[in-house]
Amino acid sequence: MKVVLDTNVLIDGFKDEYSYEKRVIDEITAGRIEAFANKQTVQENKLIISQLLDNPEYKEELNNFFGQVTHVINRHRIHIVPDEEDNKILESAVESGAEFLITNDRDLLGLGGYGNIKIVRAIDFWAHYKDEGQDLWNSWASFLSGK
Repeated sequence: MKVVLDTNVLIDGFKDEYSYEKRVIDEITAGRIEAFANKQTVQENKLIISQLLDNPEYKEELNNFFGQVTHVINRHRIHIVPDEEDNKILESAVESGAEFLITNDRDLLGLGGYGNIKIVRAIDFWAHYKDEGQDLWNSWASFLSGK
């Protein structure tokens, strides 16, 4: 599954160890979800979050997270929401072929989607992600039982 995370998701995830944002970050760090971002966004995210976090453990987790992010080059400009930074996040989702853009930004969430990309909050993504995993488990169990 391919995703792009907005900066606000990273900030919320590292502020709250039990949040859905943190669950998504942990799945990316573990390599179970593919994350994408352009290099400029990654650099900006590292700077912003390093200024907000004092905990060395979180900084190490953050570095592990960014080690899992695949860089994309935004070749096509999108001007659909007022904030150009939000447009860059959307561009990265388009360039990577992401299935989900996970954000807490109202302008992006207001779109609901863009092309084949679903724009959702972390809690909504998590529900979909867990349902998909349950479907795989049910398919595997059905296969084993011959049903």
